[in-house]
Formats: sequence, C-alpha cells, structure tokens
Amino acid sequence: MRSAIDRVVFSRSLTPEEREVVGIYVASVLISSPLEENYYYVDLGNVNDKDTSMKILTFSSKEVQWQANELMCTDLQAVYAIAEYDGFYEELMELLWVNEVNDYDRYIAQTEATLAGDEPVRYCIARSEKDALFYFNSILGFEDIITIRKDNEEIF
Repeated sequence: MRSAIDRVVFSRSLTPEEREVVGIYVASVLISSPLEENYYYVDLGNVNDKDTSMKILTFSSKEVQWQANELMCTDLQAVYAIAEYDGFYEELMELLWVNEVNDYDRYIAQTEATLAGDEPVRYCIARSEKDALFYFNSILGFEDIITIRKDNEEIF
C-alpha cells in the first residue's frame, strides 16, 4: 500500500512560498484520517492570476485503483483523470461501444427510484454484468439495485 503522501496529486507545481503552507495543510488532512486509504487531489488556483484558492478532493482507493486498471495507467494518473477530466472514462466507453470496438455492452441498473420515475435511468458500458454491477455499486454508489439488464439499443 502506498504511503499517505504518495496518494496526493497537485494540480500544478508549487512555488517555494506555497510549499510550506500547503504542505502543512495537506499533512493535517492526512493526519486527521490515518485509517482511510483515500487518494487526494489538491486543486490550487492559477499562480499567474494570483488565485490563492485551494480545494482538496478525496477519492476512495477502490475507485482510483479501478479507474487505473480500466485506463491502464498509474494510480496517480487515474486521480488526475478523475479530477480534471470528469466523465472521460464514461465517454471513452460509450465511444468504444457505439463503434463496436471490443466486446462492450450497455447495462442499465433499475432501482426503486428509477422504476417510480423519481430518478433517470442510469447506464454504463461494461464487458460483463459482473463488471456493470461493480461499477454501479462501488463507483456510483447504488445500494438499492433491483436488477441489471443488458440494453444495446442506441438512444442517440
């Protein structure tokens, strides 16, 4: 398992003045949750615009390692991709599915809320129903899935 500091990604290089302040703050975040195996993305404002804002985004190790495995990249590259290119993986899978590259299918998760019409139907592109179930449960956080069904009808 990676050390806590090895699970932190910065949006840009730090200036010498920022290293001390940001380092102390990030260390305090890491110390406050030592049992958590999370990855962190520190979004720093643009140094040229004198933007001094800072946001720390937290991602579960399960999500990061799954994304890294799917994109065939390192964990830290996956953190960067999740933080900076939200939806990239989903768009890539949809593009592969539409163009019939590899053996991908579209799966729809039905929950009580989607059946009642309270929420829109959610789908994912995956290689198998097992992969789709993992995505819906672990990545999207669905807990009340009634059924998952294959639906390869294009809706464009």
